[in-house]
Amino acid sequence: MPLLLFSLALVGLTHYWTSAYSDRQLYMKVHADLAVASRLLDSLVDQQRTRLAELAGSHALATALEGTGSLSLAAVLEEIRTANELDWLRLLSPNELTTELGSEVAQPVLQGDTIAGFDALPPERLNVIDTQLAGQARMALRATPRAQATARQVERKGLVSRVLYPLVDQDGRVRLVLDSGRLLNRDAALVDDIRDLLYAPGTLPENSEGTVTLFLGDVRVATNVRLPNGERAIGTRVSNRVARQVLEHGERFIDRAFVVSDWYVAAYEALTSIQGERIGMIYAGYPEAPFTRLYRETLLQIVIALALVTLLSLGLVLRGVERLVAPIKRMHRIIRGVREDNHLRIGKLGSHDELAELAQEFDAMLDRLETHQNALRRAAVELEQRVDDRTRSLREKTCALERHILLLKQARTRLLTQEKLATLGELTAGIAHEINNPTAVILGHVELIEQQLGDDAAPVKEEIDIIIAQVERIRALIDNLLRYSSTGHSRPMLQRQDINAVVTGIEPLVRHAIDKHDQRLVLEGRAERQVECDSAQLQQVLVNLILNAVQAGNAGQHIVLTTQDSDRYAAPGVCIDISDQGPGIPDHLQARIFDPFFTTREAGSGLGLAICAGILRRGGGDISVSSTPGQGATFHVWLPCHAPSSAFEDDTTRKLLEGLSDVAQPGDYKQ
Repeated sequence: MPLLLFSLALVGLTHYWTSAYSDRQLYMKVHADLAVASRLLDSLVDQQRTRLAELAGSHALATALEGTGSLSLAAVLEEIRTANELDWLRLLSPNELTTELGSEVAQPVLQGDTIAGFDALPPERLNVIDTQLAGQARMALRATPRAQATARQVERKGLVSRVLYPLVDQDGRVRLVLDSGRLLNRDAALVDDIRDLLYAPGTLPENSEGTVTLFLGDVRVATNVRLPNGERAIGTRVSNRVARQVLEHGERFIDRAFVVSDWYVAAYEALTSIQGERIGMIYAGYPEAPFTRLYRETLLQIVIALALVTLLSLGLVLRGVERLVAPIKRMHRIIRGVREDNHLRIGKLGSHDELAELAQEFDAMLDRLETHQNALRRAAVELEQRVDDRTRSLREKTCALERHILLLKQARTRLLTQEKLATLGELTAGIAHEINNPTAVILGHVELIEQQLGDDAAPVKEEIDIIIAQVERIRALIDNLLRYSSTGHSRPMLQRQDINAVVTGIEPLVRHAIDKHDQRLVLEGRAERQVECDSAQLQQVLVNLILNAVQAGNAGQHIVLTTQDSDRYAAPGVCIDISDQGPGIPDHLQARIFDPFFTTREAGSGLGLAICAGILRRGGGDISVSSTPGQGATFHVWLPCHAPSSAFEDDTTRKLLEGLSDVAQPGDYKQ
């Protein structure tokens, strides 16, 4: 596996390095080729300008202009044009130059500057220069893959190299302008010369040929790129990707590009006219396929060589590893067998190397380990017996102590509640006496005022009703306080009751409130046990809980009251569940709703649930709540089948004292 991974990594790195290096070298070469081609093309214009400078200073031109030479002016110009392979050479007056080229281009020439460069001439201007040039420039466009769609069928413009050379008199004024040009459309000799200079034999792989192209716009007007039939690709167009980057954005393109019918390593650069506009491109490149084929052949050779080396190395490694691993396999087999049979040993390996010494030490270690295991096993059995003897009594006392701690917490809670109720009872009795008398006087005088005023009391009827309602509210609050404070002192009248009958008798008491809120009470009596309770106080508790459920719910909802047998606090009893479909009670409020004076309603006194809890716990029962916000709440009322003979708090205290008297007996913790 390491050999295989190493070979794959080496092949991958070779592929990456070869590809990256080859691509970088190819793009660097084509970049340099493009730079050389551009300089060669510029040298053509420079050579043309040099010839005009020589002509401007020649004696033949001077005498021809004066009419004293042996040759006419036309003959001199024709001789120079033919010798320099120009398509035209003529003389223009300043007015003719301005009319033909415009003042913006003509102005520098009329100031004595020479202008040399490339230009794209429409057929009208070519006809002005020479009537044959428009026909030579005209070429049909060919459909080209990956080129931008166009409706043009013919290219009529001509790409020319042009030089405007001013002739200045003795006063420094421009008398005439020499205008020379060469039409580059279909100029195969020019692109072939540049190609031969760039891509001499031996610079490219076998069966690969470099190419150079001149573009007018996106049309090939001079090229040695060939069509599949061997014809020059005159009239074909450049790919859309290259046209956007070079012609639209003016950026140089150096990358792989689709040229006519195949992929090339290509470089493109924009050609700028003497007016400063992008009129075409120059291209240099060569086919990509020979380099790709050469790269694949090289990579295949590397892979074959690595595969042969890997196979040879693998054979040698496997042979050595087998000799090395044989003793280790034997040791491993014995080690696995020791788990089932402690008497297995490696024995002698038949050699005297480090593995043989390791095998001997391992056998000795197994002997010592077996001896130690037997000793530990005997010690563990003995220790377990001693620990079990010593901790049995401690475990029993710990369980009893946990139960007593729980009873102590319950007794403490009940004691605090009893003290609060006693204090609240004394305070409430005094407050009730002091408040009931004034409220009775207020209520009596208000009613007397209403009687005395008769019909004259109509304007203040609403205020009088408010005063009476608020006085009644004060009296109701005092009654609740008296009732709550008395729960710790009054003794319930306990009798065995059929809980289903008690629950059935609740419905007439709450019918008016349920119908008023358009709700429904559903009774499900499943309890089979009878309980000892005060039926009147139990009805008071259930009525209070049902009215709370009515206020919490909405119209159309159900209130479900269910009775069922339930064992709680290790005692048989009955559980009464009152469930509503209201908004529920948040988790952080569920522990406080049974506290006195805690309420979430503006008009509530906060004593209703506290009174219910006091009544139930005084009779040995309990109350709790479970709720999921948004899904309603359920109050659980539990009543024992046999109520304790004394109050719940006293029973808890009695159990606690009885248990504590048995906790610490002399000799319980002797070792």
